[in-house]
Amino acid sequence: MRFSDLAGKRLAIWGAGREGTRAYEALAADAASIEIVVTGGGTVPADAPGPVVAGEDAFAALRAADVVVKSPGIPHTSPEFAALRDAGVPVTSLMDLWLNEHGDRVIAVTGTKGKSTTSTLVTHFLGALDVTATLAGNVGIPVSRELSPGLDVAVAEVSSYQAADLTASPRTAVLTSLYPEHLPWHGGYEAYVGDKLNLIAHGAETVVLPALTGELAERARAKVATTTRLVTPAELGITVTDDALHWGEAGTVTSEDTTLRGAHNLMNAALAITAVCVHRDVDPADRPRLLAALRAFAPLAHRLEVIPTTDGRVWVDDSLATAPEAVVAALDTYATSRVVLVAGGADRGLDFAPLLAHLRTSGAQRDTRIVTVGPAGERLRAELGPSYTAGTAGADFADALARARELTGAGDVILLSPGAPSFDEFADYEARAAAFRAAAEASA
Repeated sequence: MRFSDLAGKRLAIWGAGREGTRAYEALAADAASIEIVVTGGGTVPADAPGPVVAGEDAFAALRAADVVVKSPGIPHTSPEFAALRDAGVPVTSLMDLWLNEHGDRVIAVTGTKGKSTTSTLVTHFLGALDVTATLAGNVGIPVSRELSPGLDVAVAEVSSYQAADLTASPRTAVLTSLYPEHLPWHGGYEAYVGDKLNLIAHGAETVVLPALTGELAERARAKVATTTRLVTPAELGITVTDDALHWGEAGTVTSEDTTLRGAHNLMNAALAITAVCVHRDVDPADRPRLLAALRAFAPLAHRLEVIPTTDGRVWVDDSLATAPEAVVAALDTYATSRVVLVAGGADRGLDFAPLLAHLRTSGAQRDTRIVTVGPAGERLRAELGPSYTAGTAGADFADALARARELTGAGDVILLSPGAPSFDEFADYEARAAAFRAAAEASA
């Protein structure tokens, strides 16, 4: 379904957040009628751009629409979605409309972790080659109906929520990683995988992924069309080690050369370079320019972001690490340091096995201590068991940081890498990160 297909239709914009607002603004001029619908206990914003239907009349408004444009936060597991599907009401999304319209000019990135960094790197590398590009999607910038005049490439970060609704694929897609995340929203791991990889299921020309073996590659291979090409950085001669990215005669970028931290981020950079090269058919003579751009790249906030302080400790904000596997990657980044890990938050029931194994082996060898917080932290400590004596619990987030400060001295790392969402105590990961930064700055 394209934007033009909605002209003259009665539309319901399901959801009143940023994407719902952008969808209303993009579609209002051509629709026969249009209204914003808020179901359940959703908040009705005072500054909504158009009429809002909520409460008891909300589902009837969805049911009466010719087409429902759904916001990504509304799960397919909701009773209202199931009822609309059973009634045959067409449901689309702003991202799906946009990809159907512009997919041939799009590089889209998804993955359990790494998608924000990778999509930002793709945009950064395109700019280094003097390619006009823009970044939108799950980074907090909803896609627009029209692309700007003169735009060469549109880069989109696509969440599993957004991918679930797609009926079109981008020309080039990047898959960064795959492990359990957001399972209640999707209805289990298999549904999560199916929803996330729906990004590549509708005729993507090229899919870039870290390797051609392993679960991610097997799942991707089963999802794509026979005409889709699977490409890895190795095909371009790029190799990634624990502390460097090597690209043959083009050169090498070490961890010390860039502000990116960790081998996983070097792999994200390799994926981004590969995506740019296959999408634009980059001349080998331009490869050194891409490596120079990698050296100059500024990392994203809340992803292994070092907070400047004067107390001698290294305070690291990794508030976006909401899955156990991401915490392991963060700990590996500081493998040679004495670390106090602040972990926990709201409990979604994710399997802590990868983190437990890491703490019991590498963590014990490296003198990694852990301060837990919230329901997820309580479960993590319980599953670690009494044999892991380097763990303690904070009464709340502020108390956890105070305990972390007591356990550290000059040169030690206080690592906020929670492995859980923030909703037990904060509105979102950014609010949690702000509290961490305030504690770091007040610690001198």
